[in-house]
Amino acid sequence: MNWYLIYQKEDIDYNRAYIDMYFRSCAKRNVHLDLITPDAFLDVPENSVKGFGADAVINRSRDVNVAYACEKLGIPVFNNSQVCMLGNDKLAAVNYAKAKGVRVMPTFENAEGIEFPFVMKSRAGHGGKEVFLINNEDDLAAVHTDNNSWIYQKVASDTGKDLRVYITGNIITAAMLRISENDFRSNFSLGGTASVYTLSAKETEMVKRLTEGLDIGHCGIDFIFDKGEPVFNEIEDVVGSRMLYKYTDIDVVEAYVDYIDKLLLS
Repeated sequence: MNWYLIYQKEDIDYNRAYIDMYFRSCAKRNVHLDLITPDAFLDVPENSVKGFGADAVINRSRDVNVAYACEKLGIPVFNNSQVCMLGNDKLAAVNYAKAKGVRVMPTFENAEGIEFPFVMKSRAGHGGKEVFLINNEDDLAAVHTDNNSWIYQKVASDTGKDLRVYITGNIITAAMLRISENDFRSNFSLGGTASVYTLSAKETEMVKRLTEGLDIGHCGIDFIFDKGEPVFNEIEDVVGSRMLYKYTDIDVVEAYVDYIDKLLLS
């Protein structure tokens, strides 16, 4: 079999060790894997595939056009376009969670009508980037919003703390609690600490409600806490796994590749 692993060019060096895990896991299964970029895979502006003969595509580029093009040609793509879209548009993800009956913090498409302080997020941001705590008009003016689309959310009471739930093949793989003592964002990549977390029955039910109807290859679902209660935050399509490898013995790449391989062979 021939698979393609797709990354944005600027993300390859930072993720090289993680990418190598995919190559090792695929080689164990006699799967030929090629690492390419969206530009190498798509004809722009048509967004059709440039004649590649792929049996499957692992899309780690955050480019939903890759997923759309694969689906149009019947190429299995992980994650699919629905999960990719929800993982890269925070407003769409919030609306999806609300439709599923899962609590979210009050969210607005502009800053009018929301009281300070609030959190301002790029709809397409990831890894805690382009997320700002806005305490006053000066903070708001200091954020450059050119060429970006934003959402504005009421601040959850329990700042610097969140919960990431890893999903592989629609199954809960692990959950990690992240805490920061010096930032309202608790991302591990931004210096937060992490620990293995056991989901409560309520939290498990929330995750199952969110995943029901989705066909997830591998993603993360993040919750923040307000007055001790979990609140949906976002879906991470291209989810980071460094804290899993640091704090657990879970090989999430192996689990993901195994899931895809068995699915294709079934």
